Amino acid sequence: MGQRFKTIGEVMAHLQKRMEEIQSRSMNQENGTTSTSTTSNEEKYDCPKCKDIGFIITGRNTARECECVVQRRINRLFKASQITDEFKKLSFKNFITKGKPQVIVDAYKCAANYCKVFPEIRNTRHNSICLLGQPGSGKTHLLIAASNYLLKRGVSVLYFPYREGFDEIKDDLDALEEKASRMKEVDVLFIDDLYKRGATEFEIKTMFSVINYRYLNHKPIMVSSELLEDDLLDIDEALGSRILEMGKDFTVAITGDRKLLNHRLAK
Repeated sequence: MGQRFKTIGEVMAHLQKRMEEIQSRSMNQENGTTSTSTTSNEEKYDCPKCKDIGFIITGRNTARECECVVQRRINRLFKASQITDEFKKLSFKNFITKGKPQVIVDAYKCAANYCKVFPEIRNTRHNSICLLGQPGSGKTHLLIAASNYLLKRGVSVLYFPYREGFDEIKDDLDALEEKASRMKEVDVLFIDDLYKRGATEFEIKTMFSVINYRYLNHKPIMVSSELLEDDLLDIDEALGSRILEMGKDFTVAITGDRKLLNHRLAK
């Protein structure tokens, strides 16, 4: 990977050096003196567009970031998100709504619209989304699709599967502070299957610390849960009410005939 540049002046100076190298190489080629090492160095560029400079000159004193820099940034975001390779394949395009009950269509529209307006609402009080209710209805798929959408646009997302996440924390309590800090500071925190198989006092206390921080600092969350609104409030009203207020404009409760709503049971 090429070096980083702080100013346009450094970019222009580096580009000038590159141009001199190219001119010199052209002269050597004309004279039949091109070396093997020169050819080898030419092939080492990760990005042939910008020659690993990271910028493409667009005018005498102007330049733009090369697409390779943007892509590397997105790749880093995906790696840090803890979204698995299998989940990276999930999108709105491969979520099936045809023949599904209206509430599934509503959930799809809610998640898609959330992504559309996210830039406008991300710093407001109602900047979050909650998909609640029926297991197997596609809640995780839709919120992973939303996560992938945001990641591709430079928004950092952290995926936290509630039960597995807390099992890992309990196995390494020394890392709790670091993990909680990441959950607090990431652009968007996705809590999947909140309160799956119940909740301990330790889990509620930890979650409250994270959610309250995000609530006070207007940092968005995504929440999927098999529980409905009253259930969340019954477990811990202070925590539940914050989550529900944050997701007030983007909450769908999926209820009804499980044979129609649970894709694992549908014929």
